[in-house]
Amino acid sequence: MARSKKPRETRVLEKRIQAQYKKMPGSERPLADLILEYPGDILLHSATSLSKRTGVSKAAVSRFVKRIGYQSYGEMQREARQAQEAGEPIYLNTALVTPAREGSSLGAHLKQDMLNLQQTFESLSPDDLDAVVDRIIKARRVWVVGFRNSHFFAAYVRRQLIQSRPDVVLLPAAGQTLMEDMGAATADDLMITIGLRRRPPQLLRLMQVMHDLGVPIAYVTDRVAVATTALSTWNFPCQIRGMSLFDSYVGVISLLNYLCTEVAAQAGEQARSHLSHIEDLMEQMQELDISN
Repeated sequence: MARSKKPRETRVLEKRIQAQYKKMPGSERPLADLILEYPGDILLHSATSLSKRTGVSKAAVSRFVKRIGYQSYGEMQREARQAQEAGEPIYLNTALVTPAREGSSLGAHLKQDMLNLQQTFESLSPDDLDAVVDRIIKARRVWVVGFRNSHFFAAYVRRQLIQSRPDVVLLPAAGQTLMEDMGAATADDLMITIGLRRRPPQLLRLMQVMHDLGVPIAYVTDRVAVATTALSTWNFPCQIRGMSLFDSYVGVISLLNYLCTEVAAQAGEQARSHLSHIEDLMEQMQELDISN
């Protein structure tokens, strides 16, 4: 009887980088960040061109390759090629990572956004999504946190969730410290953290404190995040590749919209009653002008 072939381990290259990331010197971090986000692109670069692309020396490329367990740059490329042949989605997108060309068309922008949506949702775990929706509904209090660009998405989540349940808190509040607000956080709560690159150091510290307190963390991030992902209960890495200077967040907003929509649907009568009460109060206050 023939032996069954052992399944190939997926995303080996990324796992090796993540395992060594904290120990890497600054001279190798640009390589790690580029490959974590665009692993398939190393097939388009020689070691020399990758050195120029990331602004590091050829010697740093060689040290990086050895650090993550490959004997040569060619061996690392073979790993990426095998992943492509196995159909791993993130390795199939191998557009050169360069600044946007002059005259980039609207069609190219749309194509990239659609690809970001596809790759984001292909990487999501339906079981994890269901678990987070259930936790949002049942948690004593939901904390929604985001710094810099991520604060916009945190505010969006809070705005949608308060239509379905009370006690949803957006942080950081203007002019306030975090721990004065989060001092009441317990393991019965949920923290939804939006942490897109470029993350400030207080995000990692906050997640560490909440993790130590036993507060479950649902983390929406990008594919480059490493240290912070070890502290969360559920991770949702989004593809955010843009056409030029700015990242594309279509996958992020679509994921968050899905989570909030599922909460409203699955909370049932609880959500409808809460929303109806809000609408009654808004009508009393005449807060909306339905004529415009």
